[in-house]
Amino acid sequence: MKKNPALVGETVSSFYNKTPFPDYDLNRFNSKEDLRLSAYPFAKIMDRSIPASASVIDVGTGTGQLSAFLSLRRHCVYGIDFSDGSLNKAFSLKEKLKLDTWQLKKVNLLDRQQVDDIGMTFDYVLCLGVLHHTADPYRGFQNILRLLKPNGYIAIGLYNRFGRIPLKVRILLAKTIFKDNQSVQDRFIKMQLGDVEDKERARGWWNDQYCHPHESTHTVGEVLSWFKKNDIEFLQSVPTLEPFDDSVLEIAGVWGDSSYPRLPLRMVKQLAWIYTTHREGGYWIMFGKKK
Repeated sequence: MKKNPALVGETVSSFYNKTPFPDYDLNRFNSKEDLRLSAYPFAKIMDRSIPASASVIDVGTGTGQLSAFLSLRRHCVYGIDFSDGSLNKAFSLKEKLKLDTWQLKKVNLLDRQQVDDIGMTFDYVLCLGVLHHTADPYRGFQNILRLLKPNGYIAIGLYNRFGRIPLKVRILLAKTIFKDNQSVQDRFIKMQLGDVEDKERARGWWNDQYCHPHESTHTVGEVLSWFKKNDIEFLQSVPTLEPFDDSVLEIAGVWGDSSYPRLPLRMVKQLAWIYTTHREGGYWIMFGKKK
C-alpha cells in the first residue's frame, strides 16, 4: 500500500530533527584544515573530479560535511535540506569556520515551487543517499533536474534492492535477537565505519541505518529508465557496472564515460553487490550528464 507522502515527509523530517545526519562532534572542526583532513575518501575523489570553477548543489545535504568541504575550493556551493535539526548543525559549522562560499537553504525537494524558488541552476547536482528516504523518489529526481544546467552533471546515490539484503538481515537481528546486545550493535556499526572515536557520528550512523522510519530500494534498470525519460546520459556507476574494470577512481574521477550496462550484466553485477557492498548497506551511485 502506497504511503501518504505528507505523512512520510513529516515522519522523516521529525526523525532527522532528533537525529541529524551525518552526525559529528562540532568540536572536531576548529579550522578549515580540520574539515579537509576529516573528509571521507570518496568526498576527496568528488572534490578532485569537479572543477574549482563549477557551481555545485548538494540536495539533502543534512549536516553539510560534503557541501562544506566542496566549498573550500569553490565560489558557489549550495546545500539544501528540509530538516531543521540537520541544517542547524550545518549552520553552526558554517558560522564557526566562516565558510562564506557555502550557502544553506531549507527546501523540500518534493515541493517543486520550493525547488524553483532557489532561483538558479548549477553545473553539478549531487543527491546522495536522499531520494530513497522520500515518499516519491522519481518525483524528487524530476524536481532536482530543474536545478541542473544544460550539459550539467548529476550524481544519484540510492540503496540497491539486491545489495541492501544483508543490511536488512542485520536490521532484523538488531531489532529481535540482539535487541539489547550493545556489543553486537557496536560490531555492526564497526562493519560499516571501522573504529570510530566520534560517538556522535557512530550514533548517527546507527540511527540512520538501523532505525530509519522510511526507506525504499531501487535497481540499476529503474534508475536508467529515469535517466532515459529525462534526457540524462548515463556515464558510469560506483561500484562499476563494467564487466572488467580495474580503473582507479582517484585518478580516473567519477564523470567519465563507460559502456551502457545491458540487462544480463546488470543482473550479474547487482547479485554480486549482495556480497561486495554489504558493508555500505547496498549503497551505489549513478552518474549522468544532461543532454
